[in-house]
Amino acid sequence: MPYALRNDLSFCRVDDHLIFLDIRNDRYFRLQGSLERPFVAYANGNEDTDVGDLVKRNILVEAPGSQDRVTAVNIECPVRSALEQSCQAKLHLGSLVDVFITVCAIRRQLRTRPLKSILDAVAASRPNEQPRSSSISDQAVEQLLLEASGKFRFARAYTPVETRCLLDSLAMVKFLARRKLHASIVFGVTSDPFSAHCWVQAGDLVLNDTVGHANAHTPIRVI
Repeated sequence: MPYALRNDLSFCRVDDHLIFLDIRNDRYFRLQGSLERPFVAYANGNEDTDVGDLVKRNILVEAPGSQDRVTAVNIECPVRSALEQSCQAKLHLGSLVDVFITVCAIRRQLRTRPLKSILDAVAASRPNEQPRSSSISDQAVEQLLLEASGKFRFARAYTPVETRCLLDSLAMVKFLARRKLHASIVFGVTSDPFSAHCWVQAGDLVLNDTVGHANAHTPIRVI
């Protein structure tokens, strides 16, 4: 029987150990050695590995007919940052109001709703991909992303709510989605000491962080 990682679990390898993110229960965790070794073996393609304990703990679930291996997240490495490019954003009342309402709404949701439901709702609000037509190029789409993210960051500075990477990344993705622009939220971690972070990314372009800070974290999930 083939097995797959539970849908709301993801993992990455940092410093020769695995770190997991469980968005259903809003927590990060590591496996004990007695569980990590069979997980790694099965992920590496050893189908004879005894994964019974992993199944009992709901780490792996039965996936009949699935040919996919248990794999870590895969995303393009960021090499550019909107923060590190010149983009003149102007103060617009519409953007100020939009960002204020969006940030406050997301902050309220983070206090009252499970993380998974918030992430699912934000993902569902986005266009499936960037706008494509004969009249718009990849370069033009990128320019729209730079301008829109610049407006968000500029207006965010006038929103009297403490900045947090999760809050601001969720709000930025919602802000971009209303402008028919697609971007992903990337969750990343470090190991020693442990820290968790997230940022907004489109292709190899980071929209609300620096390249160095994003690359200091190993991606663990992409929404």
